[in-house]
Amino acid sequence: MRTQEEIQRQIAGLEAEKFRLPEVSTLGTPNHEIADAKIEILQGGELSDVEEGNWEEVDDQNEIYRGAEEANEWMKGDRDEDLFEED
Repeated sequence: MRTQEEIQRQIAGLEAEKFRLPEVSTLGTPNHEIADAKIEILQGGELSDVEEGNWEEVDDQNEIYRGAEEANEWMKGDRDEDLFEED
């Protein structure tokens, strides 16, 4: 399990990323919704509460789910990379 300090670092990085990135990319990626889903998981939300979307079409909701899934993996220690990109 991650420490509160580690979790807060990830949340701060995701919030900063939301400030830098447009709400929706030119390709239609819902950047802010993905960051919000990650933050929700970091704050104790459940992956099962996030709608999976269409796996075959990889629609917006699926991209959001995959972001939440990354955060869930990070929380469990199955992923070590930050959930946000540095400048």
